[in-house]
Amino acid sequence: MAEEASSSSSAMQEKADMKTAQELADLEKLSAQYEPDVNGPLVGELQSSKILEAEYAGADPVYVRKTAALSPKYSNYRTIRGDGNCGWRALAFGYFELLLRTGDAKVIEKEHDRITSLCSLLDSVGMADYLYEDFVDETKNLLRTIGQSPAIDNPYDDKPILEAFNNADTSNSIITHLKLLTSAYMKIYPDAYVPFLVEHPTIDDYRSAQIEPYGIQIDHLGVKALIDAIFIPADLNVEISYLDRSDSDEVNIHKFEDESTPASAKKEGQEQRTLRMLYRPGHYDLIYKNGDLAPPSLPISPKIASRASPDVRVSMMLGQEYTRNPFRSPSLVPGIPNSLNDVCGRCFPAMRSYRNHDGTVSTIQRAEKELETEAEVEPPLQTKLFRNSHYNTRHFQNDHFQPEMWGPDQIVTPKPRVRGLKRAFWKNFKH
Repeated sequence: MAEEASSSSSAMQEKADMKTAQELADLEKLSAQYEPDVNGPLVGELQSSKILEAEYAGADPVYVRKTAALSPKYSNYRTIRGDGNCGWRALAFGYFELLLRTGDAKVIEKEHDRITSLCSLLDSVGMADYLYEDFVDETKNLLRTIGQSPAIDNPYDDKPILEAFNNADTSNSIITHLKLLTSAYMKIYPDAYVPFLVEHPTIDDYRSAQIEPYGIQIDHLGVKALIDAIFIPADLNVEISYLDRSDSDEVNIHKFEDESTPASAKKEGQEQRTLRMLYRPGHYDLIYKNGDLAPPSLPISPKIASRASPDVRVSMMLGQEYTRNPFRSPSLVPGIPNSLNDVCGRCFPAMRSYRNHDGTVSTIQRAEKELETEAEVEPPLQTKLFRNSHYNTRHFQNDHFQPEMWGPDQIVTPKPRVRGLKRAFWKNFKH
């Protein structure tokens, strides 16, 4: 009886082990064998990272834990169609997105000129210009588009780039251009990549098999070469978060930066110039940190609005008026009316009659003093790009943000009006 009981217990244990093994196999299949969408847009709209977390809710606990840790740090992600070109397309889209996000037309113009000069790189490896010129034109056309109005006026609006990359002809042409540049760069600088070749004996074999063909997914070595050729010279960085089964509570991050630049010399704002990619086995998407995207616009102080107005209407002593620009005009602030009448009616008091004027102080001087007083109380006028950035200490997402506290010392006491000046003026005038 004891032997039968022992045999029965062993059989039950084996059955339980088989069930557990099958469950683990199912979880592994669900987690590791990720099937990217091959029917969606080439580049998707921004989505909340919570959707990514929900996608893995029933997967292996390792993936559940890692995706749950993503959303507090990465607010959004963007899907890339899994057609074999997702890595190339994600890098290409992010390249244009980072350039537009600078909000600087001169930076984009400089990059346009550099891309044009890289045609000599293609010539040096024996590529005929008629083979690549159409692909180069698509890249340069998109650079011109984002470097001009209206695109450059809204650096966080990805619409022009999204439209271009969801046009198959434009998107594929830009990808092909980047492939050719990467291939040529590896041929000219082989020593940086030959030590990492595994399946291909020479760099030329690797280029012809992994880089140049269309529809071949980019690997780690190809990513490194593309970043060396395109991103690093443009002062742009890339980091890839690997969603894998490693023993950690968060995704593993690998950063691609200019290794020749010491950490102490890195420029402020490099985080804003970093492309972030999420790698799942065989597929790349784009992810965004909380500070990468534009925050909601904040209300503008009426006093700052008055200083942003380029036109000032001044009432003269004898009831005359004229319009002048006594102060340096900053860039226009969104939401501020450009109409002269709207600004004047809101920011300046109505004209007073001649008998109420103080003859010793002109209205122009009084207006200047009032604006100088306001400038001492209000913060300096900031650019739109900096005001909406989390680097602004007055922005709610800044680590050092503190709400403004009112205190009695902030009250500006008006100077007492000197009486009798007008009477003395007319008395001296008569004499």
